[in-house]
Amino acid sequence: MMDEKYEAKKKEAYRVGVVIIILLAMFTLGEFWIGAVAHTWWAPLMLVAILKAFFVLRDYMHLPRLFAGDEEEHA
Repeated sequence: MMDEKYEAKKKEAYRVGVVIIILLAMFTLGEFWIGAVAHTWWAPLMLVAILKAFFVLRDYMHLPRLFAGDEEEHA
């Protein structure tokens, strides 16, 4: 029972990770295109950079674990 729950959680985390990495790749391509075509458009470039930083911090640096209490599970 516990193994099934763990495996389901693991599969969901993997799926989310793949979706986020694809999203980051699309943002990077868009950022490159904006920089190559219209290098004076600093505002959209900054927006894309902030979005990418948000997703990296949220999904790959595991910041919620830092602020979780001792009684919460870190699995």
